[in-house]
Amino acid sequence: MKRYTGIELMETAPAGTAIIRLALPMVAAMLAQAVYNMTDMFFIGQTGDPNMVAAVSLVFPLFMLTQALGNIFATGGSSYISRMLGAKKIAEARHSSAVSFYAAFCIGLVCAVILLIFRTPVLRLIGTSDAAFSRTSDYFSVITIFMPIAAAGTVLGGQMRSEGATGRAMRAMLVGIVLNIILDPILILWLDMGTAGAAWATVAGQAASFAYGVRYFLSEKTLLSVKPEHCRPNRTMLFQILSIGIPAGLGNIIMSVSNIVGNRVAASYGDFVIAGIGVQMRIASLYFMLVFALVMGYQPFAGFNYGAKKYARLRSGFKSAILYATALCIAGSVILRLCGDRFIRFFINDGPTIEAGRAMMRTFVWGLPFVGSQVTLMVSFQAFGKPIQAMVITLGRQLLFYLPLLFLLHHFFGYSGFVWAQPAADILTTGIAAVLSRPLFRAMRGA
Repeated sequence: MKRYTGIELMETAPAGTAIIRLALPMVAAMLAQAVYNMTDMFFIGQTGDPNMVAAVSLVFPLFMLTQALGNIFATGGSSYISRMLGAKKIAEARHSSAVSFYAAFCIGLVCAVILLIFRTPVLRLIGTSDAAFSRTSDYFSVITIFMPIAAAGTVLGGQMRSEGATGRAMRAMLVGIVLNIILDPILILWLDMGTAGAAWATVAGQAASFAYGVRYFLSEKTLLSVKPEHCRPNRTMLFQILSIGIPAGLGNIIMSVSNIVGNRVAASYGDFVIAGIGVQMRIASLYFMLVFALVMGYQPFAGFNYGAKKYARLRSGFKSAILYATALCIAGSVILRLCGDRFIRFFINDGPTIEAGRAMMRTFVWGLPFVGSQVTLMVSFQAFGKPIQAMVITLGRQLLFYLPLLFLLHHFFGYSGFVWAQPAADILTTGIAAVLSRPLFRAMRGA
């Protein structure tokens, strides 16, 4: 099989081959990331304490907030960098990478300070009960301190993908994931540190991935840079980065807020419901992550060829991406429908918690087959520098559909309505994405 460099994959390799080759390292890394996300939950679950599981579940939306801050510059910066590389504007791409890195770090630092100052009211806001408060506080404090590194680390991974170095991005993730998996049983069980141990294992992994990424971008192996002297923002660059990045980041922020609101509604049924839904979310996130990994392989391909005005190649890549993503979602739906109960029992052996997770899983699978096309359309808009359509899809899933449905269905149908809110939102969002896709297809024809 012919070997291609990152740029050659995007420029000359067959479209389907290029997307698979760009995506495979990310799929492997996301599988490892899924294991990493589940590791904390697994070892916390071995304590048999639903309050500890609830603590990790309650803080998870704030963990997603860190990713949201990083994604403003990871998504916006990567989209702009790919287009600049396609247009052969190497210096602009290099400056964009440094600007994105330092901006994410500084915003992460500001948010960490604010969250730590208002720690107690924030913990009450996310639905922490008295029984779970101390364990949630332990996990929250450690995760928050390392927000700047986590946010900037997200940018480093996105920039590696933007120049086709998906293998490097995979290795950066694996360094942190392996360290986290090694430390979890040591800190949680052997040293009996509980949720604090889970948090320290997580941030140690984030720091290791960050160090790997910084070392790569300080080397001569990349066209990009994080050297301070290359941090040279300009008006066009900032507009392009923020116009794509802010909707993407807001989407993740609203998702975090939605999860917090969902946890508060779930808290009315007891901590065991929060724990059960937390376990279900970690399992379900495996398929979301795989779909995103696949589509992340398509994103630099799309941005590069859009910037290079290779429209026939662009259309071929889009068809391959949407086919692969949808097939993956359908397979995931079948697997979770058949085996979801067993997966939940693997994490915790507590009857009420298992039942809560089972109810959520059985409804979740009905929305999953629609996610592949939804995500492919959203990422296409981001890659082409079309922020309005990307924003509608990104924000619509949670803001337009999930939150209103959550309150309406919960009000009229109680717990059964609550568990149907997310799959219903996924189906409706995919419909909106399809309606918005006409300008996308015009762009792929060069119109």
